[in-house]
Amino acid sequence: MGKFAWGKTRQTRGEEADSAPGLGLVMPDITDAEFNQLSQLVYQHAGIHLPPQKKELVRSRLTKFLRNRKLASFHEYYQQVLQDASGLELINLLDAISTNMTAFWREPKHFEFLGQELLPALRQKCKRVPQWRFWSAGCSSGEEPYTMAMVLLNAMADKDLSGVKIYASDINTQVLNQAQRGIYPLSRVEPLSQEWRRRFFQKGVNHFEGYVRVKTEVKQLVEFFRLNLMDPFPFKEKFDVIFCRNVMIYFEKGTQTELVKKFHQCLNPGGHLFIGHSESLCNISHQFAYVKPTIYRK
Repeated sequence: MGKFAWGKTRQTRGEEADSAPGLGLVMPDITDAEFNQLSQLVYQHAGIHLPPQKKELVRSRLTKFLRNRKLASFHEYYQQVLQDASGLELINLLDAISTNMTAFWREPKHFEFLGQELLPALRQKCKRVPQWRFWSAGCSSGEEPYTMAMVLLNAMADKDLSGVKIYASDINTQVLNQAQRGIYPLSRVEPLSQEWRRRFFQKGVNHFEGYVRVKTEVKQLVEFFRLNLMDPFPFKEKFDVIFCRNVMIYFEKGTQTELVKKFHQCLNPGGHLFIGHSESLCNISHQFAYVKPTIYRK
């Protein structure tokens, strides 16, 4: 594993603490009416369903906005979001609400299928430099698309991958910034083999001791950008593989159905959709063929 060190951009303890309610400050109450206003706004713009049991979660995550803006109630905050013509307040709201849990090599059977079955099949059909397109939809802080890139590099070590691109999108701008930096605590890469840690990461020194950085050969395969999955997809090319794992669990059935339809439309014939192991397409209308649990083919 190589080494890296540069200017002090690592988050400080003070920055980490800023997201937590201040000591000695009383968190304001959120009424049912205020919760309903905010949850409807989140659903309208992001498709995320917030049931009543999420009321305290919403309260805790948004309290910092009330404190920083010196607002007396969640209704005042709601009005401020509506009145912000720039849309930045809405983005901040969605950033705070959207949950981001991910890991390198998470749900490994998907990556094993990608590396051992799907990529060899794509390779067999490809006579020239591959122009494959992959998409990590709901990529969070980047572990999923970077793992996809490592699987590609490992399975296609002798192939020119300059024409291959992994698109990685999320609605949350904060996690996208972290993903683009590609710097993680050393503990986050523990699910990977020692060989892969040496091959695909640089180990931090000095100020970055205890951290690793994704190597350039991995990063250059991935393109990060913000996308709300409720919006029209901006892609002109069709995909060979889409990972959308543990995202649809936050959507209602109707939203799931529409999203799966959009995924089907932007896949190449024979393209594959991967969803999370806590998800299923069994109860929604779709045109995909079942391959394996949580793996579907167009």
